[in-house]
Amino acid sequence: MYLVGYVLKPHGVRGELKIDPVSPDPVRFKKLEKVFIEENDFQAYSIERVRLSGRFVYLKLAGIDNRDTADKLRGHELFIEQKDLIDLPANSFFVHDIIGCEVFNISGGRIGRVRDVLDVSVGDIYQVVSDDGKEFLIPAVKEIVKFVDIENKIIRIDPPDGLIE
Repeated sequence: MYLVGYVLKPHGVRGELKIDPVSPDPVRFKKLEKVFIEENDFQAYSIERVRLSGRFVYLKLAGIDNRDTADKLRGHELFIEQKDLIDLPANSFFVHDIIGCEVFNISGGRIGRVRDVLDVSVGDIYQVVSDDGKEFLIPAVKEIVKFVDIENKIIRIDPPDGLIE
């Protein structure tokens, strides 16, 4: 399952949900037939209607027909199956694919493993932790990140002086 948004709150009295999407393309919700919400386990919901307003998505899910039922989903995460992931442009990657990759410098020396991908205003930053617990923040820019092999979970970088110390 892959996270696509967070249920913020009910909207209106007929069970519509206000969603904060994590996708950079909220229009993608219009192509989905169902989503999953983790309650005790993943519960599938068919999508009856999608509406976009600003950066938010409003969903009407089958079986969620009033404000009280919708309010019980407040704060829950919204997921999709792998088959519903969007196609990414060349040299773009899902965060879940980057996390766990081994990071090496271009001469082959191991730096560490990607623990997280931080989304900051200037772009993504890979949070890399070495075997001895040192943390490095690597900007995910083509000047530094030279090679990404998602299948083998390997990233090669050419760090400027002072970035890895």
